[in-house]
Amino acid sequence: MGRKPKYGYLLDKSIHAAISAIEIYNKPDFKYREESFSILMVNAWELLLKSRILQENNNNLKSIYVVDHNKTRKDGKPYKYPKYKTSRSGNYLTIDIKNAIKETNLHRALEENLHLLIEIRDNAVHFLNKSKLFEKKVLEIGTASLRSYVEMVNKWFDRDLSKYNFFLMPISFFHHHEMKSFSINDQDKQHKKLLEYIASKEKEFPSDETNTHNISLVIETKWKRSKSVEALTGIKYDEENPDITFNYEAEQKFQRKYPWSWTEGLKPKLKERYKNLKFNREFWDLKKELEKDDNFCGERPLDWNKPNGTTKKFYSTNILKEFDKHYTKK
Repeated sequence: MGRKPKYGYLLDKSIHAAISAIEIYNKPDFKYREESFSILMVNAWELLLKSRILQENNNNLKSIYVVDHNKTRKDGKPYKYPKYKTSRSGNYLTIDIKNAIKETNLHRALEENLHLLIEIRDNAVHFLNKSKLFEKKVLEIGTASLRSYVEMVNKWFDRDLSKYNFFLMPISFFHHHEMKSFSINDQDKQHKKLLEYIASKEKEFPSDETNTHNISLVIETKWKRSKSVEALTGIKYDEENPDITFNYEAEQKFQRKYPWSWTEGLKPKLKERYKNLKFNREFWDLKKELEKDDNFCGERPLDWNKPNGTTKKFYSTNILKEFDKHYTKK
């Protein structure tokens, strides 16, 4: 086995930082939850972006070093080749996340999401952030950021993160009518400015879960009446139609394995990923063959209560690796 490329080490560290951010956030009793999550998640993104820059520059570490524009020769003339800044210990300094963002071609919504995370991180380091509204906003911004993170890791490095539980568990459940009592005007000056900044960006980029990237994703929790024994096995009862049951756990398990439909999921991913893609006979034959493998495709009833009714195919993210063997990535 060959030696791992330099960008691979940064990628591994990035994933570890992201997993640590999730684990800390999802702890049932953690007093510095939102602040710790934002610090670690910004670190995860910075490492991921640097890994991408290295990948695109043939693992040349100079591509992520900070250039020292003030360093000149003794006669005052500039050096022929750039010199790089060093730390107090003499190690080369690498670019921060803001400069890493500039070096990578990110979707505008993703870029804004990262700037919101950075703002939350900076406020967390220098000031105390604490309010129910702040907690809700970090949950929504963090959920959108994790969704984009999984997408970019897969797109850039073909790394499948489906074996990890990349989700934030809402420890406190927020409802729209409850949030009316959480006023921005009731917060201290610095905290109020942060919340107003987040609100202005959310107005500019409204939440839409059908988009690949969002600056935030609105989280809503709905409660359904259920019978205790059946609830433990994942069988839910619709309170408006008590005779109809819904296998919640089966649906969740299916969605985790096969998150993409054809029209809204796999098709746009393929068009975005490959430069020589053509929906010709060769393509449809390949797609049909891959659909026979349950590692790539699953089929379920549109109505869980009608197992013999109309069905629909959904796709695993792993199917992209198979298409990679036949098409050229952009």
